[in-house]
Amino acid sequence: MGRWLGLLMLWLLTANSAAQESTCAALQDAAWANIAADCAEQTPLSLCYGHPTVSAVPAQVDSWSARFSMPGDHIPLADINWFSVSSEAGTWGTARAMLQAYPADSLDVQTAAMIFFGNTAVFIPEQQDLLPLVDVEVTASAGANLRTSPTTEASAIGTAEYESPLKAIGRSQDNRWVQVYADPVTVAWVSQSLLAGDVSGLPVLSSDQTPVPLWLPLQNFDFHSGLDDAPCDDLPPSGILLQTPKDADPRRFEINGTRLYVNGAVFLQAQIQTGMLVHVLDGEAVIQALDDEVVAAGGTVSRVFLDRGDDGALFPAESPSAPQAYDYHSLLDLPIELLPHPTRIRLDIYSLVSRRPADGSSPIAGMALDAPCTFTTGQRGANIRAQPDPNAAIIGVMGYRESAQPLARAIGLDDLPWWQLAESVWIRIDATVTGGDCALVPFIDINE
Repeated sequence: MGRWLGLLMLWLLTANSAAQESTCAALQDAAWANIAADCAEQTPLSLCYGHPTVSAVPAQVDSWSARFSMPGDHIPLADINWFSVSSEAGTWGTARAMLQAYPADSLDVQTAAMIFFGNTAVFIPEQQDLLPLVDVEVTASAGANLRTSPTTEASAIGTAEYESPLKAIGRSQDNRWVQVYADPVTVAWVSQSLLAGDVSGLPVLSSDQTPVPLWLPLQNFDFHSGLDDAPCDDLPPSGILLQTPKDADPRRFEINGTRLYVNGAVFLQAQIQTGMLVHVLDGEAVIQALDDEVVAAGGTVSRVFLDRGDDGALFPAESPSAPQAYDYHSLLDLPIELLPHPTRIRLDIYSLVSRRPADGSSPIAGMALDAPCTFTTGQRGANIRAQPDPNAAIIGVMGYRESAQPLARAIGLDDLPWWQLAESVWIRIDATVTGGDCALVPFIDINE
């Protein structure tokens, strides 16, 4: 009786575990499917409700009549003061924002996207000092001087070329000068005679008034998230996916008081105790904090430790750390397919691959027959793929005479043998040359 009771309990535990995993997978599938289907026609400059639980607080009471209730509901970003997604009540919160962002040195607006999931809260600071904006354009064929004060005696800090777009924010008392944003951080005075555009409704500004930097909704915010909090193996950890076009100038953000210039896709996580993690999945990011900066390439992560001010706002407590290879496998479940531009999670191959010897020699020359199995590549190198399949995504390239030690081997989807370097990291064996005892490398069945 006791034996059968024990077997019954073991079966129940196994069944319960399988049910939990199945539920987790269903949550993920529902969350991603809602974003893909119900947010497909999402209005620009809005936050779209993907999957419970998502809540938002308006910047002003009753500033919108709609509320999040069904997948596909969306709210203008400019109307939101605070919002969160969470995994409360057995759900997996998901939301997507379609936004616009400026680069550092022009007013060339480009679309960007953010996906929020897991347990993540976002606070959007009120732009109290942001003045009304009017689009104007330089009409003088010789361009227009940008001056520090509304007088020809003031120093020129630059020149706006013919037909340059500017954002006007005020005018001088005599209506002869207009104060403009020449780019998101440069404010200057320009003679009104050199501009086209109706500025009659702009306020009169004094020459010593300094407006705040120019931000678009969700280009400047604070946030915190869970870290290693995925409820099962099928879900990624909490955080934010952010993507900007790779074929344009880097877009500029200020997140948790840290300046980011993003060209590609990044994954962000933050807690006050552990700091903000910037994982660069594809492309490049420049991270600036405390007058220091680092340039992080795809496949790396940098950390910025944080502190909290008296007003609750977060700010950098230390300079950004030097970029290091991130844990590639922990990011494989990120929903990058929901981003508007095709991208991939890049692998820093030198976390698994040894570089070519400095003298250019073969790394397996003279290797003992009983040495650990090691392979190298010929002059054409070898593609590293996410699956043992010649049609799978290329996640890296192993160069001539670089080397690695395989974890396992398997017959791929093309019925040819492949080396496995790590989970979701494969190289076809016929692109390699081996040394050592490779008979000891275990075979695995990719179908199990």
